[in-house]
Amino acid sequence: MLIDADSAFLGKLQRVLEGERPAMEIVAATNSHAEAVELAQEAKPDVILLAMGPGDTDHVGTIVKLCPASPACILMLAVMRDPVASARAVKAGARGVVLKDDAPEVMRKAVRKVHEGELWLDRLATGRIVEELVAARARAAEAGGALDKLTAREMEVVRALLEHQGGGSRDLAARLQVSEHTLRNHFTSIYRKLGVPNRVGLFAYASRHRFDVVG
Repeated sequence: MLIDADSAFLGKLQRVLEGERPAMEIVAATNSHAEAVELAQEAKPDVILLAMGPGDTDHVGTIVKLCPASPACILMLAVMRDPVASARAVKAGARGVVLKDDAPEVMRKAVRKVHEGELWLDRLATGRIVEELVAARARAAEAGGALDKLTAREMEVVRALLEHQGGGSRDLAARLQVSEHTLRNHFTSIYRKLGVPNRVGLFAYASRHRFDVVG
């Protein structure tokens, strides 16, 4: 199945894929990302080639919608090498990225490989994904180490702050069934342990590591 706003390119791509022996069957093609999910459910493709343009983030939302709706492998079509965009697409659920100006045999090979369950990425995109995974793991470890310093009651205070961000001290204290004075003491201790200056800083810190706090 092909998805690209460029009708001329869709026609060219169809000729490239159908020129394979044995031929790849194009079961559906559309110029609209909005039609993609419904069309994929009707056509039941094995592979979906989805175009993404420079600076375009619509494809990420389309990937997120397509993945639970269709078991098809998603291969992105890019006009240029962009490791950041490629990493974003793969993290959303795509199986790889191929350039629109790649040779026909490369295009066909990419389709076959993702259909066989492999990833199709260049070294720059792969490197970017690895960097982001390592950085995310480091941030999680750092946050986990800091949060380990909090008592169970202090963790409850942080959760309450996240869940009721618009609440004042009186409201938070009532929800936690403590006095406002005790709540202030809890906040002071939390600020010191996490190295944040105030409630705004704590909320920002906790929001960045929401899974670790709430999970």
